[in-house]
Amino acid sequence: MTEVEERPRFYEGQYLEAADLMASVDYARAARSRMLLGAHRWGIALGLDLREVPGPNSSLDVVLQPGYAWDGFGRPVVVPEPVKLSAGLFASYDGTAAPGVPVEVPVWLSYSEARGRPPRPGFESCEPGSAFSRVLERFVVEVGPRPGLSSRRDPVEVAGRTVDASQVLRAFDPSAPELADASVPHQTLPAEDDPAHWLIPVGVVTYHPGSPGSLVARDAATLTRHAHARQYCGVVAGSIEATGGVVRVHDRAQPYSTARTSELLCVEGEIRADGDVRLFGSRVDLVASHAEDPRVPVQVLRRDDPAGPNASLTLVIGDRSDGSNRLVVGPRTGVDAAGVDVHEPRLVVTDDGRVGIGTGEPLALLHLAEQGLQVGASGVPTDNFHIASDTGGARALRFYNGDVGAGTPLMSLTAAGRLGLGETSPTNQLHVAGALGLRQNALYLSGDARWSSVTFNAHHDAANTAWEFPDPATPAATIEMDAIGGFPRVEVFTTAAGDNRAWQSRLRVHGHTGDVAMGHNGGSVGIGTATPTARLDVRGDVVASGDIRLAGLAAVASATSVRVVWGAVRQDGTVAAGGGFAAVRQGPGRYAISFAAPFTGQPTLIVTRVHEQLTADAGAAVRPGQTAVLDLVLPERAIVATADAAGALTDGTFTFVAIGPR
Repeated sequence: MTEVEERPRFYEGQYLEAADLMASVDYARAARSRMLLGAHRWGIALGLDLREVPGPNSSLDVVLQPGYAWDGFGRPVVVPEPVKLSAGLFASYDGTAAPGVPVEVPVWLSYSEARGRPPRPGFESCEPGSAFSRVLERFVVEVGPRPGLSSRRDPVEVAGRTVDASQVLRAFDPSAPELADASVPHQTLPAEDDPAHWLIPVGVVTYHPGSPGSLVARDAATLTRHAHARQYCGVVAGSIEATGGVVRVHDRAQPYSTARTSELLCVEGEIRADGDVRLFGSRVDLVASHAEDPRVPVQVLRRDDPAGPNASLTLVIGDRSDGSNRLVVGPRTGVDAAGVDVHEPRLVVTDDGRVGIGTGEPLALLHLAEQGLQVGASGVPTDNFHIASDTGGARALRFYNGDVGAGTPLMSLTAAGRLGLGETSPTNQLHVAGALGLRQNALYLSGDARWSSVTFNAHHDAANTAWEFPDPATPAATIEMDAIGGFPRVEVFTTAAGDNRAWQSRLRVHGHTGDVAMGHNGGSVGIGTATPTARLDVRGDVVASGDIRLAGLAAVASATSVRVVWGAVRQDGTVAAGGGFAAVRQGPGRYAISFAAPFTGQPTLIVTRVHEQLTADAGAAVRPGQTAVLDLVLPERAIVATADAAGALTDGTFTFVAIGPR
């Protein structure tokens, strides 16, 4: 069986040797060391801070404060009084560090032994080790970086194996974890005079190299690193048994709380967990003060469905439902005059079910601040959308394509109830910007102030310079209403038969002149009929308050269209009235009439002799026997002969009507 310590045993009449007394000392030392390492982590128990104090000639001294610690071999390190750090500790920096550049220097503490006083006179002995009767347990201050564990501590010995203290469990079980605290109570402890080395970090100082150098005050960042560098002892336990029903965790540098509690664990300070925190069948209960009674419920608790796998996390904010209690999420912005933290509410949930985002006073079940909300988390901003209430135009609720604060406004709904699509300041109840316009199935309203249309199966492109045909296999029709030619117009177009992309004008209204054009690309106009048989087919009476000018007529029930030419010719052969012809006097009583547009077939002429002048009333002097006859009738011309009452050829005025095929 492996032996650990040998505990001395005494009895009456026993002869005691020096070794028996030393065994008592060694046993007590070993028991103390194993107790320190078994129940604690090695390190500083109290004190041993590095304090800056004014030195002579405006210099700065650093003093190691009194305190107590133990190392990884269970040896106590006691500093019974303040100790000033010697400048000689830092002499090596004067030659190696950059002159004038302050350096941060770690400071360490280690256990040391020295021979004490010799035996009293007359009690000396020639035995080895009898030259002194006391051992001085001291400490040593070291400075400078110690890279690597081997430079900071010697290995420990367990069962004849020498390893670093962090690997002592793995030395016998490779799957065992590393012993992070490096406190090994079952090691073979160093014997007296064994120079085993173990450094305890007590902080850092700032040294200014020079000739000579000097210690200087640490800045805030260095003081933080100093605090983090110090190694404190800790408690090692599988359980903590509460005396009086309460375990108190307390910072010994702070005064105790005056409040009393019946909870098992009382932590007087902040709490941090680097791992999971689990509550089993319990809740997190937040109270305003130790004296709060009865407690207003502000809790977080988990509820499980006993009949299934369902679970819920419940947040309780008070015992009312009138909006008085609120859950507030937001940053700390400072403290008020009483030193109480002030927070800016960014998310608020009230006990009556209202949620405010960006506002501390929600007025609806969901109340968003002006910045609104974003939909989408794509790395391509234009794949996302956001909604905001802003003044990027008239004050309006706007939809943007893009992340919050960017993007193009797609839709704006103003406070006046006007909706703008692509328009931030709509002037009407619905205001659409952009040439693409509106669509209702195959019906489109597109264009801009220059050119606009109401169209079936076609619309203007985004630049408003060309047509786009969504279904090229289907004909299209459009009504144009604009001033593209410099005058207001309304014009109707359809695509041509066999070409669903070629427009032909069917009806046009000139807004300035009032002219109406129909059928100038073919086609007929029917009034009273949907199947006109002529360019203008009127089924019913025609009433006109002005002239009706016809290039031709067609006899009733005849398919042949006719043209009428009428006129009046003076006796000298000049034209007195009418048009579409010319007249020439060929000799006494003979006149040639030439038609400007020849008839397409044999015309019919009716000739009437006029007594004397067309515009004179001869009264009783009229000679009824005067006559006019046709001598020749051809499609392109005719000859008229006039005679007196006796039948002799003589010049005379006449009128005629020529009717013939067009």
